[in-house]
Amino acid sequence: MNNMTKKELLLDCTMKAVAQNGLMMVSMQMVTKMANTAEGLIYKHYQTKENLLLQCYLRIYEDLKIYLEDVVKMVEIDNESQMHAFLKNLWCRYFDFFVQYKYKALFLYEYRNSGYMYKAAEKGFIDPKTYFKELTDIFYKFDQQFNILNKVDLKDFFMYITDLTIVFAIRFINNDYPLKENTYDMLWNLLWKGESWLIKKD
Repeated sequence: MNNMTKKELLLDCTMKAVAQNGLMMVSMQMVTKMANTAEGLIYKHYQTKENLLLQCYLRIYEDLKIYLEDVVKMVEIDNESQMHAFLKNLWCRYFDFFVQYKYKALFLYEYRNSGYMYKAAEKGFIDPKTYFKELTDIFYKFDQQFNILNKVDLKDFFMYITDLTIVFAIRFINNDYPLKENTYDMLWNLLWKGESWLIKKD
């Protein structure tokens, strides 16, 4: 936290405040108190609660890009078996991010089920083709190579992946399920089977 700028610290404290108190209970004043900064600073950087929450949302995906970059690097995939192994490894890393950063998973769950996100989406601020271009490029390439995607908007595809991944992560965060050695394999198989309406199966 010592390496964060005050602007970054405000985002981090916002996510933690939402994780602890729920989105509707969080105010700009609560965040500045948690961050131990002047109240005017949060309005200078983010203006409104709506924009503050949106920037937290986008920040999570910037963090994810860094967390996934060693896996996302495009490698040569010669067959569907290699492709499935690559996608599984990518998703396990994706899931691991939310298990490791619990407050970000809890924030994302709250935000994705709020009117704030729908407003941001209506204004065009949330588009996987923009904020997660690396992953959409991978799926477009695999679709061209193996014709794996059914006729579905990638936005719907990533909504499905993200929503289910976060729900799984929160179940572990809340200790509803124990994390075992085979947990990631079990969840991946469940996720993959549930994608039948999005992914063409063999």
